[in-house]
Amino acid sequence: MSAPLIRSLIEAIARNPEAVAVVDDGVSHTYRELAELSAEIAGGLAERGVGPGDVVDVHGTRSWNRCAVVLGVWRVGAGVLSIDPAMPPAWTGKLVSGAGCAMILRDGDCAPVGAGIPEHTFASIRGAKRDEVATGPVCYVIPTSGSTGEPKAVAVPPVVLADLGHWHLRRWSHDRPPNTLHMSSIGFDMVYEDMVATWLAGATLIVVNDHDRLDPFTLLDIIREHDAARLFQPVVGLHGLATAACVAGEKTPSLREISVAGEQLVINDEVRKFCADGALTLVNQYGPSETHVVTQYRLTGDVTNWPDRPPIGTAVVDAELLCHVDGQLRPFAPGETRELIIAGNCVGIGYFGDDELTAEKFRKVGHRDGGTRRCYFSGDLVRFDGSRFHFLSRLDDQLKVNGYRVEPGEVEAVLAGVAGVRRAAVVGVKAGASTQLVAFYTSVTGSVVDQDELARACASGLPRFMVPKQFTELDALPSTRNGKIDRAKLRAMF
Repeated sequence: MSAPLIRSLIEAIARNPEAVAVVDDGVSHTYRELAELSAEIAGGLAERGVGPGDVVDVHGTRSWNRCAVVLGVWRVGAGVLSIDPAMPPAWTGKLVSGAGCAMILRDGDCAPVGAGIPEHTFASIRGAKRDEVATGPVCYVIPTSGSTGEPKAVAVPPVVLADLGHWHLRRWSHDRPPNTLHMSSIGFDMVYEDMVATWLAGATLIVVNDHDRLDPFTLLDIIREHDAARLFQPVVGLHGLATAACVAGEKTPSLREISVAGEQLVINDEVRKFCADGALTLVNQYGPSETHVVTQYRLTGDVTNWPDRPPIGTAVVDAELLCHVDGQLRPFAPGETRELIIAGNCVGIGYFGDDELTAEKFRKVGHRDGGTRRCYFSGDLVRFDGSRFHFLSRLDDQLKVNGYRVEPGEVEAVLAGVAGVRRAAVVGVKAGASTQLVAFYTSVTGSVVDQDELARACASGLPRFMVPKQFTELDALPSTRNGKIDRAKLRAMF
């Protein structure tokens, strides 16, 4: 097990005081500045009673100030809940309440959240410098979709990021520091992974704003301008970047490694050419929000030998990849296909405010070796080929859209609340290498449902990635023989 996360980060900062920790909007900030600002934020939090066990909603997009605020929260032993300010207020309020946040810290440009708890801006929270650090039970809380129509808040302990960050540090073997683009979505756990992995290495975190991160041509410019060596991004982002590089015919000589996650990695012609031109290492990472990264498969060398759909690979750090058979845990046998059960320090704490679901998914189970493991039942069907794991599908209806987990039931609950809608079903359909949502619905007899109203209801109550791309009215939703919605038939309509 690694040293406590915050102590490891403070030690890394102390070793590199004059090195550049963060670049934001062309301005460089040193590790000394990071230490001082985060200590002032920690002081302000402590003065207001925030400490180990508390959760703070850090409300703002990626920025230098947000980086310092996250570190400041960790310095007092509190956990971070990050919610994108663009999320609908109703969704934000549910998450803040569900996570039991003690305080909201928001960027000065963000409107007040109004969730009934104390709010401060990134600037107003600053107090007297606090050099003392503490370790608490929660490192971060990640929002994820819930099947009941309510978002879930997954609590993750500091050891998960500490172990993963040190693992990245040991694995980096390239000829330059791992200067990394900080461009993951605020609601994606990679936003913490890239931060910790970069700071433990004494390298530079390069902030990319929301507009630029969605423009692959601009990203190529940023990589070259700042000599970025590493990226963490969802699979759809890799495809866009590779296509842009091929279209523009531009090279990224500083880039060494790209880690992708969120959904099945597909290696297309553009990805092969992009990686071949830059002699890049491509790392396929897998891990639910409840555990963060637990496997990886590294693609190097001749890209013509790379499989079109790479495996998720082998375990990282101390993760145990197990199956549950006849009431006990055991390793997979070669050729076996079963639900993946994950054990080890990587397993999260559970779902804030949902003890029943936590007890269902996070369990202590006997192992055939005679011991007991606390583990997470992933709901992912995998196959073990004797040396590597391959992701096959979900065991339930859960989807991955642009790297985000989506429970169709949460979207369906919003649609069912629109006047005139009798029933609704949401499925994922393939659009190239990614997945997009489409909605089907039936109407109450005599009612006319405005599809623009359906879109508005989703946009006002759900994050953008959960809004269906298309709405289709049917006379009746198809059913299976046991009376459940036949989602396969719905997908076959596209």
